Amino acid sequence: MTLGSVEGERDQAECSFTPLLREIFALAPQVHAVAFVDVEGECVDYCSSLDAFDTKVFGAHLHMLMENTRRRMQGMATGHLRYLQIFAEERDFIIRPLTDEYVLIVIAAPGSADRILIDAMDRAAELLRQEAGLSRPRWEPAAGRLEVKLRDSVSWEFAPASVDDGERCLQIADVIGRWEEGGGAAGGKLVCFRVRSEDGDELTLVHDEARDIWFRW
Repeated sequence: MTLGSVEGERDQAECSFTPLLREIFALAPQVHAVAFVDVEGECVDYCSSLDAFDTKVFGAHLHMLMENTRRRMQGMATGHLRYLQIFAEERDFIIRPLTDEYVLIVIAAPGSADRILIDAMDRAAELLRQEAGLSRPRWEPAAGRLEVKLRDSVSWEFAPASVDDGERCLQIADVIGRWEEGGGAAGGKLVCFRVRSEDGDELTLVHDEARDIWFRW
C-alpha cells in the first residue's frame, strides 16, 4: 500500500469530518491537501501537508473560483458544474461541489487526477453530506454506478438497451440522440445518449470512457 503525504500540524481540533478527508489525503504522496469549504469560503475541516493557513487560503480562493465559474456556466445554460480541475506547473487543483454551498477541494501534484482519486472524492462527497445533514442536490447523480446493458446499433458502435439504478430497471424504447463531450472527471471522453424509456420517461445517460462508468444527467 502506498503511503500518503505526512500530515502537518493542525490549528483546529479534529471533528467527525476529519477521518473522511484523511482517507483521501492518505491515498498517495501526490495528495498535498484536502479541504471541506463552506459558502463563506471558510474551511470547515481539512487534512494537509501544507501550512494550515495556506490550505485555508487556497480553499477560500478555489471556492470563489468555482462559484464564479458555475454562475457563468448557468448563465450560458450549459448545466451544472460537477468538477473543476486546474492543472498548473507545480500543483493540480480539483474542486467538487457537494451542494450549491459546499465544496470538496484536493490539492495535489501535477497529473494526480486519476480514477482512484476521483472515485475517492465521489465517495467522500456522499459521506460528507450524510455527516453534515446536507441534502443531495437535484443535479447530483444518484449514489452508486448505473448498470447499463448495451445493444448493437446501426448508427453507432453501441446504444443503451436498459438501465438499472439499484431501485428499478428501465427498458429503453428509443435513443433520441447521441453526442460526445470532452473533459470527463478523469480527463477522458464522455459519450452521451438522450433516451426515452418504455414508460415514456426521458433521461440522459453518460458513459465516462476513462473511468468506464455510466451516470445520469
